[in-house]
Amino acid sequence: MALSVWACSRCLSVSLAVAEARWKLSCFGEQAKDLEFVQGRWHSFCSNVVMKRYQDWICILEPHKDGVWPLQVVVATKEDIRTGTDVETLANYRLPYWLRRGKHLRNEALAAEWKALREIACKYRFGRVELLPIKTTKEAFARYLGKYLTKTFTLIPPGPRHRLIRYSRGVGRHFSMRFSINGLGNLLYRTRLKMAAAMLGFRDYSLFADCFGPRWNFYLRDIIASIPIPLRFGKGDFETGVAAKLLNLFAENPLPWLDSESKKNLAAAQRLLWLKFEELAFDAPAMAHWRETRPPEADNIDVGPLTEADLHDDLFRPAEVPF
Repeated sequence: MALSVWACSRCLSVSLAVAEARWKLSCFGEQAKDLEFVQGRWHSFCSNVVMKRYQDWICILEPHKDGVWPLQVVVATKEDIRTGTDVETLANYRLPYWLRRGKHLRNEALAAEWKALREIACKYRFGRVELLPIKTTKEAFARYLGKYLTKTFTLIPPGPRHRLIRYSRGVGRHFSMRFSINGLGNLLYRTRLKMAAAMLGFRDYSLFADCFGPRWNFYLRDIIASIPIPLRFGKGDFETGVAAKLLNLFAENPLPWLDSESKKNLAAAQRLLWLKFEELAFDAPAMAHWRETRPPEADNIDVGPLTEADLHDDLFRPAEVPF
């Protein structure tokens, strides 16, 4: 009888412990849905662990369907964790957990990182932590992270404490802090840039810096602003894509859209562009680069290069029969 009472008491204590653990997990799950809480935990973990343990890092926040905010973090490890590691098997989540976590699948450096991170992350109230080498290429991984940014961009309000991406100073040195608002004004400016590049025979306006120097916008901004665009757009035309389609058609063939006065302004802008081009870019390296970027000219207009079929030998008498 005493044994059965002891057993029941033990079962009751185990049940209470399980219930307490589930209650704590549910409370923690609710806290993980709070962006301010998650950002505070990450700031503490990053300051005390990540910045000291890794050379550089990038962190991106992306919410799950249940509202919990997990962290996607890219780190530059000091040790080689790829050599001797079976990345394909470790990243194959269709396999059972025990089958893709064998010790033979990872090298010693990766095993040490796993052990250290799991011990440290619990102290900062993080759950599952998993570190893997990049599976394929850095470009594919960049697209993977970019997908999270585009999906989460409209889910939170703007503000200094609502940034979706954070990175180390070493990574920040490779980024430019200059940005432009993606709006109708920016679209009109890029249309004028596209037309200015076509006037000079450039493939696109990215070649301006090569021919005019790094301050090309300072020298050309007034000329580019004088390129006429007669189109007027209403509210919602930019968001629906109507403005982009019409401006693309206009840039390809602007003359049918312009009146006589606008055509004169367009011709004047083209003349000024060429004068500025001769003034700033008329040196050997710039001219050579400009010639390389120009499209190849055809021998016959609109029909491509000259071929043997274009010679029409049958229209001429042989040399031995002059008359």
